[in-house]
Amino acid sequence: MSKRNNPQDAWLSDAEVQSKIIKTKGRWEVLLIFIDTKDPNHILAHNMGSFRSKRLAEVNAMYMQKTAARDVRGTQKVNKDDYNINNN
Repeated sequence: MSKRNNPQDAWLSDAEVQSKIIKTKGRWEVLLIFIDTKDPNHILAHNMGSFRSKRLAEVNAMYMQKTAARDVRGTQKVNKDDYNINNN
């Protein structure tokens, strides 16, 4: 059995949390995406469940995202300029 507080997972306390809703096989799946604020290429995606309607998935995604991002320092954000995205 793995340790509960793994030191390699300490970056999750400083991670930005985003949600994504995907339609698969007639159901709406909610993914929570954790992005490291110090290294934006360090990403963890976790499937939180599937729902029968898009609206139900949106409500649950918003609730899960706010719960996972709860931090006394405020909401953590990633600088979008850290990604080399060329829109040409």
